[in-house]
Amino acid sequence: MLSIKSVFWYLRQFVWLTNNLRETAKVKKLVTENPEEAEKRIWSDAESWAKYIVRSTGSTVKVVGEENLIKDRAVLVVSNHQGYFDIPVLMGNMGFPIGFVAKTDLEKFPFLSEWMKLIHCLFMDRDDMKQSLKIITEGIKQIKNGQSMVIFPEGTRNHGGPVAEFHAGSFKLATKAKAPIIPVTIDGSHRIMDRKWNIGKTEVILTIHKPIYTENLTKDEQADLHITVRETIAGALK
Repeated sequence: MLSIKSVFWYLRQFVWLTNNLRETAKVKKLVTENPEEAEKRIWSDAESWAKYIVRSTGSTVKVVGEENLIKDRAVLVVSNHQGYFDIPVLMGNMGFPIGFVAKTDLEKFPFLSEWMKLIHCLFMDRDDMKQSLKIITEGIKQIKNGQSMVIFPEGTRNHGGPVAEFHAGSFKLATKAKAPIIPVTIDGSHRIMDRKWNIGKTEVILTIHKPIYTENLTKDEQADLHITVRETIAGALK
């Protein structure tokens, strides 16, 4: 059962959403009229929303290792997946435009999916191997074209439990595109919204690790990437 605090929070989000439907229409129109300007406005709006929605819960985000960010070329951000707020936590604190490889379930949410498509998100069905390979190929293409991407290689939320094994295939996004990998540890996001969708107040610690450059990795190093990156990410958890 939802807490009273959570009910009021959802009501506030509904009011905010209603007030911003006009902005969505303006942005979609701008995409056809002035694509370059649209890209800037889309990300600015998306980043502002991400910061707002985390702040509206009373939660804060502490960023550690910001000096490890790469902002002059496309990268693959690889993160653990604790909870429902991981996407806005990353969007509001990475400091550059990012798209996500997300579950197909998110494509069913009209307003959310529209904006996710506008920031170049891709929707993957991990139960459909053919579709998954197609999405990975599209992600490689986007990174080569200068669009940084984020992937959660656990494939599902762990709700603050141990970091699950990483899917090795996810890392082809970086190795095939010859893009740097930035491992990121999210610690505490699962406390913002629990499994029953109740809202809580907490501090999330976002640890940005040193980038891994993939251009000169040996075949063995590429094969072990999912293990190496997982150990780095899990090692920063309390």
